[in-house]
Amino acid sequence: MRLLSVALTLAFLNTVGQALALERGNSGPQVTSVQRCLQRLGYYNGPINGNFGPLTENAVKRFQQAKKIPAIGQVGPQTQRALQAACQSRQSKSSSSNVLKVGSRGAAVTQLQQSLRTLGYYKGPITGYFGQETEQAVIRFQQSKKLQADGIAGTNTLQVIRTNLASRPNNNSVGGGTDKYPNALNEGDAGPQVLQLQRNLAQLGYFQANPTGNFGSVTKDAVVRFQRDYGLTANGIVDGQTWTAISTNANYANNNNSACSPTSGFICLGENSPRVVAVQQSLRQQGFFNREITGYYGTETRDAVAQFQQTAGLNPTGFVDFQTWQALGLTNNNSTGGENPNIENRYVVIVPIRDANTLEQVRQFVPQAFAVKSRLGDYVNAGAFRDRPQAERRSSQLRDRGFDARVEYF
Repeated sequence: MRLLSVALTLAFLNTVGQALALERGNSGPQVTSVQRCLQRLGYYNGPINGNFGPLTENAVKRFQQAKKIPAIGQVGPQTQRALQAACQSRQSKSSSSNVLKVGSRGAAVTQLQQSLRTLGYYKGPITGYFGQETEQAVIRFQQSKKLQADGIAGTNTLQVIRTNLASRPNNNSVGGGTDKYPNALNEGDAGPQVLQLQRNLAQLGYFQANPTGNFGSVTKDAVVRFQRDYGLTANGIVDGQTWTAISTNANYANNNNSACSPTSGFICLGENSPRVVAVQQSLRQQGFFNREITGYYGTETRDAVAQFQQTAGLNPTGFVDFQTWQALGLTNNNSTGGENPNIENRYVVIVPIRDANTLEQVRQFVPQAFAVKSRLGDYVNAGAFRDRPQAERRSSQLRDRGFDARVEYF
């Protein structure tokens, strides 16, 4: 069935060059074929819907750049021939069903990413999707082990990865004591390692209590949730594999979230707000997020955002800045009643930023407010409206609460 799908994709690609160039705004089976080919090559991770939108356009541009073709985002005869050749080559190299390659998804990819991160070859988020970042990590590992560096994790590569993991010193030793699991942390243990475990789980959004250094039922439940999310045995016992997965993910979150400042209007790990609901809904609609819509910005949402950013050609930071917010198709109206996001809203309620607390104070009343830098002075955008009376009402409500709010037309 897969070979038939590839054959159909290549057949459709053959017809692209006989027609006008495909470009943004087009739709149909030819666009579907282009999306499938780009996905197989690792350039496209959006939905396969036959609509040539901004994600498809960005993927085409990245492919064109890689192939030294003018990056105009349109699929003309030259790009069509390059796509066909690349997809045929990819198919011939990965005809086996027992390999992980660009476009693969699932628990096996999650395990591969965790293993490569443990071995020091993968620095990206654990997403369960095999994209270009994972492919490059596989190539680096293959090169270091004198394997064929094709970026495909086949039987031989996976076996060498397992062998290297097994040979790591103290691979299963993270704790101590004379309990049922002396080489692991588990319920009943206590000490500085448990305290670090709790802090790491809190950093990742799994542990909501105060870290005490005592491994109780709350800590066990947090470990189980983490293990379930990352494809590990969900038994609440922190063996070497679970410890490594938690600590490396916490380090990644800490390093990347250090650049995320809530006072700048960014959505960072730990935020719980209507803005996060809007982000999760948009990610789900575009096929990047299949979890429950909670409004909490934890590691699952962060990884989905990073995956979206990479697909959209943005820096995959894992947090939502204004550029990512716009790329998700969101406006300042997504969580606000009485405002129509489908109509251009030019009347903006602004509050000049007087100190570092201004944004958070405004968000007490307008949760989706965000900061904007301007040559005339930084301000908080507290809502954009089509009609001035609506904007004046919002401005009046904020002035009643002591804010220097005003309405500007943009």
